[in-house]
Amino acid sequence: MKRLIYPLIALCLLLTGIGQTYAESNRSSGIAFYVLRVIYTENDKQGVTLTAYNKSPAPYLMQAWLRPVDPTSGDVDLAWQGTPEMPFIVTPPLARLEANGELTLRIRRDDTPLPTDRESVFFISMKALPTQQDTGEQVVMTVVSNMKLFYRPQGLAKRAVADVAPKLTFSRQGNQLTASNPTPYWLTFSRLAVGGVALGKPALRLMVPPFGKQAYTLPQTTAGKVTWQLIDEDGWHTPVAEQNL
Repeated sequence: MKRLIYPLIALCLLLTGIGQTYAESNRSSGIAFYVLRVIYTENDKQGVTLTAYNKSPAPYLMQAWLRPVDPTSGDVDLAWQGTPEMPFIVTPPLARLEANGELTLRIRRDDTPLPTDRESVFFISMKALPTQQDTGEQVVMTVVSNMKLFYRPQGLAKRAVADVAPKLTFSRQGNQLTASNPTPYWLTFSRLAVGGVALGKPALRLMVPPFGKQAYTLPQTTAGKVTWQLIDEDGWHTPVAEQNL
């Protein structure tokens, strides 16, 4: 199995008049999170932690908060303005991350009710802010890193994706492929193909909801069996599964 690449925030300082970026002159710099997703179970009474590692020679301010998923794209809901409130808090919400250092964030659940028969999913958003002041000679660019947070209530296994991957079923009507998920977990494809034709990354961002369905648009000429792999709790691909349509 092939491991997915760890997400890395590329913090580029565009140096005017010099003609090179901070990333070009410091190729190993950046802020890394050595996980692809966070699993929070109901038994995690003290919350869960997430560590940011600063690989650059400069300190940053790290801002962290929770946001919902946009069901139409599978990405962060950029239209969210604080309502409904997120059922988790991140502490510290703003903290200094020292040069070549690390910072541990703690995610805790509040008393907001969540479904007890299925998994819930959110995004942890993290923004790195350079601490130096803009002198007028450089433009500072920051990138927000978004990582999925999965909440699993009592009765759901902490590791389950590889076991439930073969339980997905598929149907096709015209150029619409529908994936049906009979399990209580949100399922994310790392690869989905029909007749050897793989769907692109925008389609793969669309998760299949617990006890629900998700539709994917196929090229009209695509035909053959469905093959798929999911992303498990550690960011690995699950074994290949297939089904005849």
